[in-house]
Amino acid sequence: MNYKETIQTNAVSLPHPSKLLIIEPLDYPNPYDFHHPHRHDYFEIILIKSGTGFQLIDFTPYTINEGQVFTVYPGQVHLMERNTAEGMIIQFRKNIFEFIYPIKHSHLYFPEPVFTLDPETFSHLYNLTESMWQLLQKEDLSPFSVHKAYSYLQIILISLTELHHDKTAHTNEHVVIQFLSLLPQYIKSKKKVSEYCDLMGCNPDKLNIACKSALGKTALKLIHEEMLLEIRRMLLLNKHSLKEIAYELNFDSPANFSGFIKIYTGLTPSELQTSILKIFK
Repeated sequence: MNYKETIQTNAVSLPHPSKLLIIEPLDYPNPYDFHHPHRHDYFEIILIKSGTGFQLIDFTPYTINEGQVFTVYPGQVHLMERNTAEGMIIQFRKNIFEFIYPIKHSHLYFPEPVFTLDPETFSHLYNLTESMWQLLQKEDLSPFSVHKAYSYLQIILISLTELHHDKTAHTNEHVVIQFLSLLPQYIKSKKKVSEYCDLMGCNPDKLNIACKSALGKTALKLIHEEMLLEIRRMLLLNKHSLKEIAYELNFDSPANFSGFIKIYTGLTPSELQTSILKIFK
């Protein structure tokens, strides 16, 4: 048998990256009014090359500075004032992870959304983003160029995951990462630790130990924090009545909904909504 005849010259077929991935300069024209809070249904990675600005990610304020990378995941409420900031934005949905194994979407649910990088690391990630953006401008990509575009994204995401791991490495970290990624996906229907353990295939004791070790909080405390965060998001977007929000979040009654908010904030639902809306005016 001729060895050369066995060599595969064609790469495995993948969809054109432009079908799953959007990359834009930071000053691109938004399809929405970025002066008002909006809710993402996709992942976003923001690389700041120069200048300054300001943004809110789930009610937490962040000053934008040169050499920073921000991550926003689906479901978060986001507001950004770009001011003089310049850079690049990468946007994609969960279906892209089918093509960038072994990285998983759960790896991107970082407790803190900002990375302040040294110049060399930032330059490396920014150059990869620009190279990926240039590839996306071409309609006719060779199979290998398609793979190259996905590989650039894979390197960026793995690099951010490694940087996070270097800061927070601990026993059973993968359990905590998986749990944190499930919370925003299921918080409307699941409020018990045991329900998340069923999804993860672990027992409550293991999950609690991992959460306490990594974050200093019990799993139930994290569930309640995510529930309150989701309530705040819905109150801010102001698309539903209080009764509708209570129903959508699977509370037994409006009274239980009000009681939950009162315990964690000391406010009624109406008072909480008023205080949130004042912040964003």
